[in-house]
Amino acid sequence: MEEKKENILDLTEIVPMLFKKWKVYAACIAGVIIFSLAFVFTIPRYYSCQVMLAPEAGGGGMNSILNSFGFGEAQTTNDAISPNLYPDLMKSKDFIVSMFPVEITTLDGSVRTTYYDYLLKHNKDSWYMKLWGKFKKMLRPKKTVANTSGVQGKTYSSSFLLNEKQSKIAGAIGGKIQYNYDKKTGVISVIVNDFDPLVCALIADTVSNKLQDFIMDYRTKKARNDLAYAQRIYTQTRDEYEVSNSRYVAAVDANWDIINETAKAQLEAMNNEKTMKYQTFAAASQKLESAKAKLQEATPVITVLQGASVPQKPAGPKRLFITLALMFLACGICTVYLIVVYNSKKRKEQE
Repeated sequence: MEEKKENILDLTEIVPMLFKKWKVYAACIAGVIIFSLAFVFTIPRYYSCQVMLAPEAGGGGMNSILNSFGFGEAQTTNDAISPNLYPDLMKSKDFIVSMFPVEITTLDGSVRTTYYDYLLKHNKDSWYMKLWGKFKKMLRPKKTVANTSGVQGKTYSSSFLLNEKQSKIAGAIGGKIQYNYDKKTGVISVIVNDFDPLVCALIADTVSNKLQDFIMDYRTKKARNDLAYAQRIYTQTRDEYEVSNSRYVAAVDANWDIINETAKAQLEAMNNEKTMKYQTFAAASQKLESAKAKLQEATPVITVLQGASVPQKPAGPKRLFITLALMFLACGICTVYLIVVYNSKKRKEQE
């Protein structure tokens, strides 16, 4: 029983002891404040912009169409790319490289350039990250990679051949763009983080438009090819019918007063040819209208639930919260340390 009483912490002794050690707590808090000023508060603030897309709700026919597009819970589509694979698409090098030439402008108007140059020359970093980057650059051996001609007269390589800088920028873009897909609601969320609020909104809007264009192009590819083929056949049969009809009209005008059997036979043959050409043209016209209807049916209707807008407040980092959490942690560690030291001294005195 005596050993158990000795092991029980006596708060009447410990609490006054802790108050006497206020200088230790003050030193810990001062250390945390200095650390926060040197590291935490030097982390640049970033902004976040979210865009939400969803297929438009409709009746039973529309629901079946949406299911065939891969939206909704019942995904019975045979398409090679479903919404679950869109994150992989947006992280692919082809998609990321397509973001290089996007024109951006900062909120204060001081920078107007491409997204690639913005991240390369105007990207914010804390001082210690800049030093770490320079240190790694000094240790890394120099590499020379041949570039191909890029977009808008600038030197961009293709996604197949990226140099060191372009690979770094591609990785930065991939880290700034996040994608979420809710299987239950079918809502697609695109989240973009950046240090400038206007750039953040511009990139979110661009990514959203690119994703919508991709969905449109992918889902309607076969229907557009069928429509283009039907249009060619329609134009060809129309021209053939117009030529045949012109020849027949010209022949009738030239032989209207001739009653011999040869002329009649020629006119009848030309009339039959014109009729056949018209029937072919009429069938092609019907197929063209059918192809237009199929393209309209195959076109996915995507509703923008939440468009891109310039964020007013930064999304992070939570500097004050991080500092307070570090203070609480430091005080807790100091408390445990002081109690352990106090108990050890007390045991030695009892011995």
